[in-house]
Amino acid sequence: MAENNFTKIGDILPNILKAFGLDRKIKERQALSLWPEVVGKEVASRTRAVKIEKGVLHVHVDHGAWMQELHFMEKKILQELQKKAPDVEIRQIRFSASAIEST
Repeated sequence: MAENNFTKIGDILPNILKAFGLDRKIKERQALSLWPEVVGKEVASRTRAVKIEKGVLHVHVDHGAWMQELHFMEKKILQELQKKAPDVEIRQIRFSASAIEST
């Protein structure tokens, strides 16, 4: 009987993702999805974590007053994100005013 020379996709996929830089993007997307859990329901309803770029988390906020409040909370939010997503580099949060769609 012939020997099976196939490799399981699960064995090679991590290396392929890493070679194309996609492993980092996947981890960043997972970190973005943690935003509502980290900030809570009320803040999450007024904000959207949009992207992570060069260690900066970009967050859209629906009102200037909330932006100011979030600046005061930034250090605590960063600590919580870093704890929940230790493989993702997030050094800073940049808040910007933007309309937020309901989900």
